[in-house]
Amino acid sequence: MSTRVRVENADTVSLVCALLVRFPELASIRSGPADRTLRLTFAVRQRFDRASQIALTEAIEEHVRGFLALSKDEPTALRVECEGDRTLTFLHVTRDLESFSKEELELQVGFLCDRCGDTLVRNPPPDDHLEGDPAAEDEAALYAVEALRDPSQSKSLVGFREEKRVLVYFLKSQKKAKASARR
Repeated sequence: MSTRVRVENADTVSLVCALLVRFPELASIRSGPADRTLRLTFAVRQRFDRASQIALTEAIEEHVRGFLALSKDEPTALRVECEGDRTLTFLHVTRDLESFSKEELELQVGFLCDRCGDTLVRNPPPDDHLEGDPAAEDEAALYAVEALRDPSQSKSLVGFREEKRVLVYFLKSQKKAKASARR
């Protein structure tokens, strides 16, 4: 019996790496094929108070709903949450894979760049990253969103940055982890 990872999964990993390189404002991406969602995380070098967190989450929700309304679409999943520590605020945007698009990601990034300015954490490109063709990077980002949306994608994955590297991991199923812990 072969334990090789399917080619689609390897392609998805490459495409998620391309998506993180294309959008350096993204701190992490987490796919949830079981509930058909995608969680995007952004980091801001500022601790927001509760009122600022509420204002930011409401503004993002309004922008996403407005963007989708232009194409007569509605999100089946749209959750925006802020999580703060002493010096940073992490903004988590959870979206359904069906209505999410690269264009929406561009809208979110543009909105956060305007709203947060230099406090929005932008990761530097990897050391081995050559300045590429912007059109090719956009196309790879488009394919990444499509790969995450693929219904045959059964494994959850998380992509994030560590220093100047982009890392992508497949996550184990929670059910399996619970079952193996029983005696």
